[in-house]
Amino acid sequence: MPHFDPSSRPRLELGFFGAASTPDLHLSVDGMTPSGPNLSHWPGNRTPAKWKQDLSTSICLSYARASAEEQREFLSGAEVVLNDHYDTDGFGSLLAVLQPEVALAHEELLLAAAATGDFGAWVSPRAFAIDRMIARLADAASPIASLFRSLSGAEKSLARYRWLLAHARDVLAVPKEFAPLFLDERARITSEIDTCRRGALQRTLHLHLGFTHVTTRSPIARMTLNTLAGAWRVLHTIETAEGPLHRYHDRTESWFELLTFHAPLRRDLRPLCARLDALEKPRDGARWCVDAPTEPIPELYFGVPSQQAYGAITRELRPSALSAEIVGRECAAFFAANAAS
Repeated sequence: MPHFDPSSRPRLELGFFGAASTPDLHLSVDGMTPSGPNLSHWPGNRTPAKWKQDLSTSICLSYARASAEEQREFLSGAEVVLNDHYDTDGFGSLLAVLQPEVALAHEELLLAAAATGDFGAWVSPRAFAIDRMIARLADAASPIASLFRSLSGAEKSLARYRWLLAHARDVLAVPKEFAPLFLDERARITSEIDTCRRGALQRTLHLHLGFTHVTTRSPIARMTLNTLAGAWRVLHTIETAEGPLHRYHDRTESWFELLTFHAPLRRDLRPLCARLDALEKPRDGARWCVDAPTEPIPELYFGVPSQQAYGAITRELRPSALSAEIVGRECAAFFAANAAS
């Protein structure tokens, strides 16, 4: 691990985009503010080519390994480092920039936790625990929830990042008092993965299209689905007594700018949505709905039209008159027809 002489390296203070006294000149990490130096895997990022990696945390670790001269040249006078949203990859990125000796000593664990949060797939029990602990730090079940109760918006995000950075080594050790934030969900997902691998999940994989159709008889977590899907384009059908529930999503891997692997290009799913809606029988208040391909996780589903926040799965699905075979066939045909365009 490189030796760090703090006196020789640029000194940066922690901020958050939109918080009080945010300077115009700043280093943004993980997300992307309108201008200035940037270290991120978000689409349109301004990361120098020599530091590009799959995760923002990894990009910032590359920055941390750079010489003091390289860092000063890149920063161009910036004295504050900030993010514009709150998540695990953001924490790892800030830690790498502000406390490189801690981040590099825990590199593998930080990257596993960041991948868990950003890609929504199972990596390891400890990585899952760290991601959920960070995500739910201010939830009612958190032992430190009272620290953030009076805060909201940018000030709340800044306060959470500040606490995480001040307790970084403890966070990565996963203190037992934070177990209520992840223990039950972790047990549920590991049980689902095991049950699905034993035959509770059927999968039709179109490897050449990067598309998979997963069928189950009960709901499963998005993380379970992504872990077992085997492709980046995922259609999930839940067979119920009232009829099948259908939901398709593009995984985030095709939204982020990645270096070592590449998901298929996003397609505008609106023509597919129109085709399925034309085949569907009218249902009370329900129809085929679709997001634009620019969304981090665009969905196509049959149900009640609604908006959905990034990372949330709150939309109400309704039983469709179209069988799993029909929807799976239409999706595969759509991706095959648009494979080269």
